[in-house]
Amino acid sequence: MKKILILLSILVIGATSASAAGGVGVFGSYWDTEDLGPGFGGGVKFKTDIAEFFAFEVRASCITKFDEWDGDDELFVIPIEAGLFFNFPLGDEVPLTLYGGGGGGYAILPEADDIDYDDDFCFFGAGGLEFAMGEGASLFGEVQYRFLEIDGAETDDGDFDMDGELTGLSFNAGLLFRF
Repeated sequence: MKKILILLSILVIGATSASAAGGVGVFGSYWDTEDLGPGFGGGVKFKTDIAEFFAFEVRASCITKFDEWDGDDELFVIPIEAGLFFNFPLGDEVPLTLYGGGGGGYAILPEADDIDYDDDFCFFGAGGLEFAMGEGASLFGEVQYRFLEIDGAETDDGDFDMDGELTGLSFNAGLLFRF
């Protein structure tokens, strides 16, 4: 129930944010974690400008295909995050904007190989470049460093402690539709 409430809250904030001056984007993602190695996936983000140089983002992604995962079932990591970003436009004549910021979120790890990993809070810092292709769309690329540790899991036999370090660098690239 806690997972569902957190997810719904973040999506409601994101949907309201997207209706203000901002947009919605889709992106591909590569995340190199400490314990599981690199994984691939994609996501969606909602962005709204809250002041001339500041923006608020809500993003959700789903990462899988980790190199070091050797289970029978696929392992999915679903970070749902919100953050505050500083935008630095490079001028009126240049369609480039640098941005950077950070925030926090909640990572959901669905059951895999009959092991239900504990979901946990995560934190991130990110920086990127946005290239405007006119008024309605932008391409973006960003580097993100996410802090995420998994402390436990549950099986049919009971709970057990574990130290899963999923902290690592990720790269996101995609398309942002502005309205």
